[in-house]
Amino acid sequence: MPASEVTHTKSPGGGNSKTPSCVVCNRRKVKCDRQNPCSACTKNGVECIYRAHLPPRRRKRQRSDAVRSPAHRHRPNPSRQDPGSAGPGGRHGPLSPTATSNASLAPTTNESGVLIAGGGKSVYVDGNMWSSIRTELPPADDVLGDASVYSDSSTSLQGLDDESSLILGGKTKTRVTSLHPGALHIFMLWQVFLENVNPLIKILHGPTVQQQLINISGDLSTVPKGLEALMFSIYCISLISMTSEEVQKAFGESKTILLSRFRRGARLALSNAGILRTSEIVVLQAFLLYLLSMRGFSDPHSIWCLCGVAIRLAQRIGLHRDGSHYGLSIFETEMRRRLWLQLSILDATTAQQTGVSAQVSVMDADVQRPANVNDCDLDPRMTDKPREHTGATEMIFCLARCEFGDWITRWSKSSTVLQASQRFLSSPTISLAEKDRAIDELCQIFDTNYLKYCDNSIPLHQMTIIVIHSVTSLLRFTAHHPRQYANHDSYEPSAERDKIFSICLRVAEGCDLVQTSGITQRYRWHVQNHIPWTPLVHILYELRHRVDEEESRKAWLLIDRICSQHFHDLKGRQRTAFSVALQNLILKSWNAHTAERARCNRPPLSCPAIVSELDSMRGKQSSGDIALNTHGEAPMGASTHGQNQLDAAVFPHELGTLDVDQASKFSPLDWNQWDRLIEDFQYQYTDDGEPHLNMYG
Repeated sequence: MPASEVTHTKSPGGGNSKTPSCVVCNRRKVKCDRQNPCSACTKNGVECIYRAHLPPRRRKRQRSDAVRSPAHRHRPNPSRQDPGSAGPGGRHGPLSPTATSNASLAPTTNESGVLIAGGGKSVYVDGNMWSSIRTELPPADDVLGDASVYSDSSTSLQGLDDESSLILGGKTKTRVTSLHPGALHIFMLWQVFLENVNPLIKILHGPTVQQQLINISGDLSTVPKGLEALMFSIYCISLISMTSEEVQKAFGESKTILLSRFRRGARLALSNAGILRTSEIVVLQAFLLYLLSMRGFSDPHSIWCLCGVAIRLAQRIGLHRDGSHYGLSIFETEMRRRLWLQLSILDATTAQQTGVSAQVSVMDADVQRPANVNDCDLDPRMTDKPREHTGATEMIFCLARCEFGDWITRWSKSSTVLQASQRFLSSPTISLAEKDRAIDELCQIFDTNYLKYCDNSIPLHQMTIIVIHSVTSLLRFTAHHPRQYANHDSYEPSAERDKIFSICLRVAEGCDLVQTSGITQRYRWHVQNHIPWTPLVHILYELRHRVDEEESRKAWLLIDRICSQHFHDLKGRQRTAFSVALQNLILKSWNAHTAERARCNRPPLSCPAIVSELDSMRGKQSSGDIALNTHGEAPMGASTHGQNQLDAAVFPHELGTLDVDQASKFSPLDWNQWDRLIEDFQYQYTDDGEPHLNMYG
């Protein structure tokens, strides 16, 4: 029975010495006078709630020989009716809306852990101590109730900060209900989520959540705290997936104002749901969506740390253990797998942005791959496993990313790299032929299991095709990276240089296509402003001496479109050292390319728009004066004297100004310096409304 529904036949202060402390005092570990209400709750202005007396525990029977048998030990305990469940529109969120719960279940493959689950909640306990006292664990309802006492009851500690304020900010007296949009706008945002966001992550079962939204739309004051957190996170990520113009037209307010309002609502709702002590899957789903909506506006290190919080919550819930080993329902097991997959992807991609490897504990999970099924194949009441499809389903994008992760794990374990990552492709101890063989294997898997089923007219399939080709091209570039020839004693063969240049062109084509293709515009939020800078820098250096008509024209066209869009997005922001260096490189590469064509008696190419604009801006600064605008932004171009002043202002002291003339066809470029510029740029360049995101994250 939920705490808020407890009734007392006898006053707690009526002399019953066996009456336990109230919920709040028990949690705060302070003495309770057991009055109704108690003095501590009265003083703090919170509702005083007493749990009902627990029924006496049955005396343990002597186990028979049959009970001691291994077959019996592996058999799950019978399910018990959960009085707190309320069907698809009930209080436990979208993951497990059925009216049953599982008691403590012994796994079939990992005897050291116990998963206590029920009503959309779960707690996983591991270690020898827990396994030795497994038979003494309390009933599942008591463990799960204590895990999220405030999210399970009507109790609210408004105005009282707790540990969640460390990551979500202090609590305020603002009512979360007042921050919801109107009913019409709620369903508009939900539809945007279904079209723009859900196909790329698939952590929610659309039909179930939609029914819950319909059930609570009439009275938002009765929304369960976990579901309310999910709703605000859906608002945030849905807005992120829309352009400013689309938001203004649909809702009559600016994207910035609405995002600020819904982010505040999401933080309050997550705090009210007891994010750091929750056992509810729906709260973790909400937190993941919130992180996805915030990663474009925050320092990558901060998001990576918050991902660590999400991973710890998932491990507490037992998400890193496959539900099929613990007798969970087919539906719940499948949704847990999907959620763990996305948590693993987010942790790995944010870790890569901060220059570290993904957590080993994440890789040690035994979670199986999600099934290749559509949402219509799943139902919370199903008792038989859905029949997996052979071709493409709604899961094609997610499963392709899962395939990529499995490939990395498999090949990194076979190399000298200790942690699962792409670093084995940069390892000098592995031959180039072996690296190519690994990438060929991945390409074969992608072709056989995914690409051959894709239809270019379907947006999700087109997005899958683009990302697969871009990923494999980037892997090739990593394996063949020209930095391996940075040693002056080494020599880069002409055929190898041509191959690397072709690979870089394919990467640039994928980047341009994903940003300009009309069919994938709904997914542009997922790759917004992410540009594979290292291949583009290599292209610009190579163009200084390449005069082949077809490849040169294509390369300059791609540079023009990608960089023009980038500098357009930069307007109104602080100039970065990388942007200044890139502008210098574009102009000097064009001048060198033009001179080389003239030397080889080749007709000149049409001047790219980005070159004309940069050259024109520099001409306007011929006086040498640099005027910064109100944002602290310098002009896109500058004269020699003015450029020197600008370089001194924006380049880190330890880097000095970058000499882009240092590289020619006979001298290797300084990749370490470019890497540092790009890394600094990634940390600085965030946009409050048009996020800078990782292409494959």
